[in-house]
Amino acid sequence: MIGRTGSVGLLAALAVLAGLFSVTLVWAAAPASELVRVVKSGTTFTLYGVALASPTAGWVVGSGGTILATTNGGASWKPQKSGSQENLYDVAFPTPKVGWAVGANGTILKTTDGGAKWTAQKSGTIVNLYDVTFLDEKRGWIAGADGTILSTDDGGASWQDRPTGSRANLYAVLFLNERDGWTVGALGAILSTKDGGRTWTVRESGTPSTLFDIAFPDPTIGWIAGNSGALLQTLNGGEKWEDRSLAQPVDLTSLAFTDIKAGWVVGDRGVIFRTTDGGFTWSPYGRGPQTTFYGTAFRDGKTGIAVGDKGIIVQIAVP
Repeated sequence: MIGRTGSVGLLAALAVLAGLFSVTLVWAAAPASELVRVVKSGTTFTLYGVALASPTAGWVVGSGGTILATTNGGASWKPQKSGSQENLYDVAFPTPKVGWAVGANGTILKTTDGGAKWTAQKSGTIVNLYDVTFLDEKRGWIAGADGTILSTDDGGASWQDRPTGSRANLYAVLFLNERDGWTVGALGAILSTKDGGRTWTVRESGTPSTLFDIAFPDPTIGWIAGNSGALLQTLNGGEKWEDRSLAQPVDLTSLAFTDIKAGWVVGDRGVIFRTTDGGFTWSPYGRGPQTTFYGTAFRDGKTGIAVGDKGIIVQIAVP
């Protein structure tokens, strides 16, 4: 898909049809418990972010400078030395070797060897940095507290502060290409850019909910997740966002779409919802722990990872 999980084909007809109906939460019988399998993480620190660079290589970050890595698709995890004690909130790997982690007090860490060594980069800020995305090894963006957006076009050798005109905490940032990007955050904040993040435009969200994540499985079709079951959908590239909130008022913290029809959202108290029809319906998936999830990632349509409180990591299998 475009953004967090790879490229997909355009199935616009289905999406337009989906837009004619409100989202339904389907309370089907839960599938077998092995669909959501708890994996030993070796830590009890809260885990906030996860990135998968290939079907086998992945990283998780969390509180106290925690970084864990997998080389077998998430079946097992080993700690890496971050050199930091700061809480780390997100991680991005545009390649299996080159990656970044961001966190509290302006922390930015970079690796060029798959995490064997992490080096601090100068961010120029002391605010908390919540999300990071890279298109390639050079071009990246970070979202953070007090309306902060940072960008780099030299692999993080330098970071530029990009004024957004917002003071909201920004929890997610996503770029579809080198020009078109989005960021979302507290109190229904949605901002977009068409010039690589140099300038930002406020978009109408229609909700006061805090928005935690955004995904575009297609250039025209996007989703945003937030607290109290908030789900927003666009069918026209973000010109207008429609309320598709779930009936259950549970905080939704992280989104992942593997194609235009198949998507996942995770959140409070261990909820995992899945859609296979472009958001017509969302069904509870598997029997996972009751621990809150903060991040999820799917490399393909077969397996995914979710992470959260108390060092929880689960593998999500698709039959």
